[in-house]
Formats: sequence, C-alpha cells, structure tokens
Amino acid sequence: MSPIKLSNINYTYPSGIKALNNVSLTINKGEKVVLMGANGSGKSSLFLLLAGVIKPESGSYQINGESFRYCRKWRNKLCQEIGYVFQDPDVQVVSTHVDEDVAFGLRNMGLKEPMVQELVDEYLELTGISHLKDKSVHSLSYGQKKQVALAGVLAMEPQIVMLDEPFAWLDYQQSQRLKAILEQLVDRGKTLIISTHNSDFVSEWADKALVMKGGTLTADTSTNALFTNDCLIEELGIAPAQRHMIGC
Repeated sequence: MSPIKLSNINYTYPSGIKALNNVSLTINKGEKVVLMGANGSGKSSLFLLLAGVIKPESGSYQINGESFRYCRKWRNKLCQEIGYVFQDPDVQVVSTHVDEDVAFGLRNMGLKEPMVQELVDEYLELTGISHLKDKSVHSLSYGQKKQVALAGVLAMEPQIVMLDEPFAWLDYQQSQRLKAILEQLVDRGKTLIISTHNSDFVSEWADKALVMKGGTLTADTSTNALFTNDCLIEELGIAPAQRHMIGC
C-alpha cells in the first residue's frame, strides 16, 4: 500500500491563481523523493495540500489507502502521519525556549510528560542541538532555528517527513549534520519528500524526482532518468558545469 496517492488534484487560490492543475502521483513507503521546479511552480502548494492545510476543489487524496477527510479529526490524525518542516522556521517555531518548542507538538498529542521529555531529549540529540536545550529561541541563528523546527517535527515520529528547502541558510557543518539525519531517517523506514534546488544533492541522494511547472506535474521520474533528459534539466536551469559534475 502506498502511503500517498493523489488523483487529478486541482486547487485555485482565492486570488484566482491556479496552484495545482490535475496533479496525480504516488509516493511509496521508504522512498527518497525530491520536489523540483522554479519558484511559483506549485511546490509549496503541493506541500500544503499533503499537510492538509488546503483542500482541493476536485480530485482525490489518499493516505495509507484511505481518502483524506477535511475535518479536525483527520487533520489531527494526519499530523501523526506527515511531518512538515517549513522553509522559514520563524513561521513554525512557536515557543520562547528550545525545549518547550520541541515539546509543543508532543503535548498537543496528549503524551504524558515523562514520554514528552524522553522524546525531546532524543530528538535534540539526533539533530545535534542538545546544547541549545535551555536557550531562548530568539537568541538563535536562522540555521539553528531550522534545526529546532526539524527536531520538533521529528519528535512526533511521523512516518512521512516533508522538508521545504532544508539546506537554505545552513552552514557547511549544519548541512552535513542534516544529510546524516536524513540517512538515519531512511534507515528507520521513513518516507522523505524534499523540495530543493540543489541538483548535486538530488543526484547523490534521491530515488525519484517530481518536477513542477505552472502548477502542473511535468515529470515523475527516477533521478537517473531526470539527469539524462535535456528538456527537463534545461527547464530546471541546471548549468552545463553542473550537468557534467553529475554525469549528464
């Protein structure tokens, strides 16, 4: 059973902008998927739809074989299935201190405090920010805030993790740490969906690429096939030097 299946999804913003146009896709358990496309191509809209934030005007969204129902009960259930790490941590970090922020979602899930503290400590350690546990969020760098947001999402232990431009604003050490975390999540059987412009990361890491353009899914392909498709790599703006580096 595929954890995510979209069939003929359409969504238009109140402003009249067509964000998703007849999008159909399947993401299998344990896949490493990248979402690519220019700014404004529909990537963020697709993430918001998968997270249950926006409701399509038509089409079907199935999660673990069941049709998603747009009600509070199903949205709460979805939070335990899909974790979404936003590109901008300032819209996701809600508490004043690091440990409180990582605990926020766990407490909303109704977990008892000893379990909350155990998970907070585990995922602060996993993300390499245990030393920030008692720090004020407002004193952190932008990259550190991104790590806090990631720890908060992972602590809820979703089976599917979506990350929107996770390497933006990270320094080299933080980026290497994130890559190690992603491999640990893969080892744990998680399904990962990452929106990125980093073609080098895509070529070395992903199983499958989803390419968006103008709200339409223009490609659903293996990364090997992606980087041998001249039309697609031109559409994505991959420079000739980059193509050579990734073996195109």
